[in-house]
Amino acid sequence: MNSLTVKILAGLVSLLMITTICTQVYRFVHDKHDTEEAVLATVNEDIMFDGIIVRDESVVTYNGDGVLDYKYADGSKVSVNSTIAEVFPSEKAIYARDRIAEIDEEIALLEKSQDPAATNYAEPAALLAGVRNGYNDMLEVLEERELDKLPEIKSQIELNSNMYGVITGTEAGFDDALSALKAEKAKLNDAVSAPDDVIKADRTGYFVSYADGYEDTLKTSAVDKLGENEIREIIKGDKKPPANAIGKTFDSYKCKIVGIVKADSRITDDASVSLKLNSSRTVYDCTVASVKTVGENMIVVLDCDRVDQTLVGQRALSAKLIFDEYQGIRVPRSALRFQGDDKGVYVMLGKDISFKKINVIYEGDDFVLSENTSDEEYLLLYDQILLEVVSNKDVSVSSKAERDNESSE
Repeated sequence: MNSLTVKILAGLVSLLMITTICTQVYRFVHDKHDTEEAVLATVNEDIMFDGIIVRDESVVTYNGDGVLDYKYADGSKVSVNSTIAEVFPSEKAIYARDRIAEIDEEIALLEKSQDPAATNYAEPAALLAGVRNGYNDMLEVLEERELDKLPEIKSQIELNSNMYGVITGTEAGFDDALSALKAEKAKLNDAVSAPDDVIKADRTGYFVSYADGYEDTLKTSAVDKLGENEIREIIKGDKKPPANAIGKTFDSYKCKIVGIVKADSRITDDASVSLKLNSSRTVYDCTVASVKTVGENMIVVLDCDRVDQTLVGQRALSAKLIFDEYQGIRVPRSALRFQGDDKGVYVMLGKDISFKKINVIYEGDDFVLSENTSDEEYLLLYDQILLEVVSNKDVSVSSKAERDNESSE
């Protein structure tokens, strides 16, 4: 073969290679589609709710001098003539009495920790398990904010730990600690005194150790008359209680919660809603008593059949109205397409484009959620959703044939 022929063949091969490469580059550039992967998304239907708590309350007053020691936690039920507070000459006297009570508990715990009647029959493994369980219980009550359970859990942890030390010999005993506690108690006894006065409840009901000045003006029978501006002023809390107010009582654990929200068609009379305060993880089940539209907002009155320290510890509250939670495959609105009566999207599998139906379970502003299913006719998790416009000629033949068959049937 002469050199000219070789040169011609080499040129043809080079041209073919260049053409092939250019074709691949062209296809890569022009066949690249704008897609988004189908992923799971969760939507919580929360609405911001700023409002106030309304009960039929009566102010409790005391005109004497001294320091008050309240006998009940806020929100506790009291009976008529029960002592709601004791009056002492100073805070030192209250501290001395309370500290002596704590010392007595500590002494009892330490004496039990080294009592042979208890330690001779205790197993080290069981005591260690008790300590671990105690710490787990402590984390749980902290998570749930049930702080009233902490002292008992702390005492049990301390008892198990002390007994373990005595049994294993890592702790010689607690005689020195007991001596120090008894000496401290002896010094405090000089400061202990009987209360100068007692304050009794004049009715049966629920007691709270604070007043804010709205007790006489806010009544449940008049909540429907509250306007938006008035509610916002009460939320600010500029009013002052009477100088001799030491708390308040109310007859029923039920209350009205009056708040302002953005207008929403789901909030209707008698609707059941859940209320979650921003300051607490507790969810309160409420019923919509009335709704009044004011411009772009609504004044909503809720009935709540619950009383606890969180609800009685404040007049104003910042919360959320919780509706349903939805979980499904997130689909951009811009990708929605129709095939006859079917709503769906185009998806890519390799180079093939096909239409898949969706079952909308939630509609957002710029997206919808489709039911997560294993049905191949519907959008599946991790499908590649086409965001661009698709013409019929781009759709895979198999997809068209399937639709034609379905139509003929």
